[in-house]
Amino acid sequence: MNYARFSLCILLSVLLMSCGDGYTKNETILRAESLMFSSPDSAFSLLSSVSHPERLAKADYAAWCLQYTHAQYKLYKDIKSDKIIRVSVDYYQHTNLSKQSGTAYYLLGCILKLHNNKKAALLALKEADDILQNTTENDLKGLVKFNIGDIYFDDEIFNQSLPYYKKALNYFIVSKNLKYQAYAYREISDVYNQFYSPFDSVMHYSDLALKLSKQTGDTLNYYSILAQQGELLYDKDYARAKEYLLKGFQHFPVLRPNYAALLSYTYSKLHKQDSARFYLNISAKDTLKSKYNVTQYFIGAYIAKDEGNIDKAFKLYEKAYFIRNTFFKETIRNQLYRLDKQYDLTQKEKENAALKISNRNKVIVITLFIIIFLIGMIIFTILHNRNKRNWIIHSMEKQKLEYEIKVKKTENVQKRTLLLSKIQSKIDNTLKLNQLNLGISSSEKMEAFLKEISTQSVISDKEWQDYIKEVNQIFDNKIKNLKNVNYQLTIIDIKVITLICLKVDISNCCSLLSMSKNTMYHRRKIIKERIGINKDLDLEEWIKGYLKSELKDEKPQTPEVDVKSGMWGFIQSRIYIFKRRK
Repeated sequence: MNYARFSLCILLSVLLMSCGDGYTKNETILRAESLMFSSPDSAFSLLSSVSHPERLAKADYAAWCLQYTHAQYKLYKDIKSDKIIRVSVDYYQHTNLSKQSGTAYYLLGCILKLHNNKKAALLALKEADDILQNTTENDLKGLVKFNIGDIYFDDEIFNQSLPYYKKALNYFIVSKNLKYQAYAYREISDVYNQFYSPFDSVMHYSDLALKLSKQTGDTLNYYSILAQQGELLYDKDYARAKEYLLKGFQHFPVLRPNYAALLSYTYSKLHKQDSARFYLNISAKDTLKSKYNVTQYFIGAYIAKDEGNIDKAFKLYEKAYFIRNTFFKETIRNQLYRLDKQYDLTQKEKENAALKISNRNKVIVITLFIIIFLIGMIIFTILHNRNKRNWIIHSMEKQKLEYEIKVKKTENVQKRTLLLSKIQSKIDNTLKLNQLNLGISSSEKMEAFLKEISTQSVISDKEWQDYIKEVNQIFDNKIKNLKNVNYQLTIIDIKVITLICLKVDISNCCSLLSMSKNTMYHRRKIIKERIGINKDLDLEEWIKGYLKSELKDEKPQTPEVDVKSGMWGFIQSRIYIFKRRK
């Protein structure tokens, strides 16, 4: 039992360590969580209504921090610090709540990404990706992959970003989330454009994104995709490009300088110089986007050329070429550097993955060994306890049987002693009666007296049957069995055998049965012949072996008969009374 308790304690400890703390049961937090995707503003209002959330229980506070940060992120709030979400990260990383832990790391990665800390953001998102692998949260897993792809895309590592966008798309397809699918198709189209893939492939994914965003009513993404298609078409289909770019210019004020540069180019290609100058002036006000300076100078040169100012056009073309050449060299240099760093990062990731797999396999093997050992200990303990229980039951049954045998043996001894006492009393009375040869004058009174004495002292045939029956019970029916096997035995033979069983000597046997010693010896010889035993074998020894008696060899002491109070005294008193009457 001690082994079993020890094993169960270890198993319970492992289970408790693996379970950790639970999720919240706070109704307000749970209500806000249910509204997070359908109505994030309502969820934010509910969470904001909680006064002093830091005073909540540890589990409730971690859940509040998680859902509050999630609501802020979905509502595009300005999240200035990652302090709140780290409360959730620190709490859930020691629990088995994979969904909440993965969500916490995902939000931490998104916040770090907003703060332009790409390295830390990438680590947090990859941690979220690992944690969420054992869950069914396909939307969340897709968002994690999507944001990792964004980080690689922003760093222009397009060959790394594309696989993540495609994995994100697969998760969104499994979850049947059309809105998220539209975003994934849009980014895949953009990556193919950076790879200079066939234009039809680029537009195919862009059209899929446009269709799904319109189907789901996502206006923001719909116009963003239209503006993206305008950028793709600006040097191919000027009319469509102008139409799409105007949508982007209208709906995204922050990006207006970018769209203005492209619009000035398309208007110039459409020979609308006034509109081209208008958007060119807007684009020129943006001094940070050097990427579009080439377009600005190129458009300015194109307009100057149309106006006949060849010198101005030449200078603007020269500046555009210089900026483009410088930008191109810088881009190539950055790409080489990133490729080199990317190779180092890939090698390191491979080494870490191999080490992680090796460590995981070791942990699995050790865990399996511990489980097998504990199961073996439990089985051994169960078998040991079962054998011990069986042994105890057997011992108790043996003790019970021994006790019953001992009680039966004691009862038999007591019965034998009592029976011997009775028979001995009869023997004494019989002997004294046989020795009593009184000279009573009246033969009739003598006969009456002797009849009365015989009735009280001599063993009758009925009493003999009772004595034989009691002796037979004492010795487990062996006398009866002997008679059944040897049917030649007579009632006199059974009486002799009964007296031998009670260890009555020959003299007393002769007195009880009114036989001489020669007759008794002859009777014993006849018994031996009828039983079929060797004539040289003593009958008493054979009967003793047959009965396997464990009684003491000593004969029970015959109680002394008081002359005045015993049977002899009774006979003497009767004789005295008889003489007085005479």
